[in-house]
Amino acid sequence: METMLQGLVIIGGLTFSLAASLLIEELIFGQIVRVAFARRQDVSKHGRQN
Repeated sequence: METMLQGLVIIGGLTFSLAASLLIEELIFGQIVRVAFARRQDVSKHGRQN
């Protein structure tokens, strides 16, 4: 039981650390995360129009 509690604390700490670091990065650098995960337009569709 104690081992399971320690594992839960470790996972919770890692999750909190990741969330805090992403929040700080977003506040400092702006919209870098959104730009990185934004969908790119399909190039083949533009090629067919010409």
